[in-house]
Amino acid sequence: MSKQLLKLATIALLTCCLPMPVLSADETAERQFTLKILPVMPEINMEVALQPRMIQFSLAPAYQPSPRPELRNRRTIDAYDVRGQADPFTELFNQPNPNESCERRESAAVTPQVFTLLNSDLITDRSLATACRLQDEQTNRDAQIRRAFELTLLREPSPTELKRLQRYVQDMVEYHESVDPQKVDYPTSIARSLVEEFSGQTFKYEVILPVFEDYQADVKPHDVGPLTRALADLCLLLFNSNEFIYVQQYSVYR
Repeated sequence: MSKQLLKLATIALLTCCLPMPVLSADETAERQFTLKILPVMPEINMEVALQPRMIQFSLAPAYQPSPRPELRNRRTIDAYDVRGQADPFTELFNQPNPNESCERRESAAVTPQVFTLLNSDLITDRSLATACRLQDEQTNRDAQIRRAFELTLLREPSPTELKRLQRYVQDMVEYHESVDPQKVDYPTSIARSLVEEFSGQTFKYEVILPVFEDYQADVKPHDVGPLTRALADLCLLLFNSNEFIYVQQYSVYR
């Protein structure tokens, strides 16, 4: 064993034997609020977010996402989970039941996952955000396609892939030139009705959604031109590739 390797092994051994300091409750709370990671309220399916809910014989407030993109577009581990209102996206991708302890995360592959990755608003928004980033970083279409591969698959496209995707992006540009996307509006209030438990009579009420009064929405299809939407289709294609979904494991002994 060389001296350099022996030195590294000694440092690793000493490091793993050192006691790990544990943050106190006050230090943990202070660190969380300093980093602004609590609570993170991502956008979820609007039908689920605004559906009526009951909590101990009273009406629960409607789910409202964080008002700014930098607050809500974070890792799922930072998201606030409402126990009685699961996020359909994470629930579909094997989110554990919050009412039970989970010693192991299940890893099931079911057909609805395919349609969610292709059609959900969440993936559409992420594809558009990635397309905007490609245009900010690169001006040439070939460079944009190469950058998309770097960001999603961590590699360069092959000459065949590059040629096919150039033609694909051009076809999508021509398609989107003939499409006029509708504007997405967020409600500031909604009218609901419920049946009273004892009398059986229906009563109506209004739910106020103050977050959407000054809401900074993510980039939507109507906000961008045909080229950006075509690049978003490219990103959506890469997000749905097996190479992106499945983690490649390489042996360290090769």
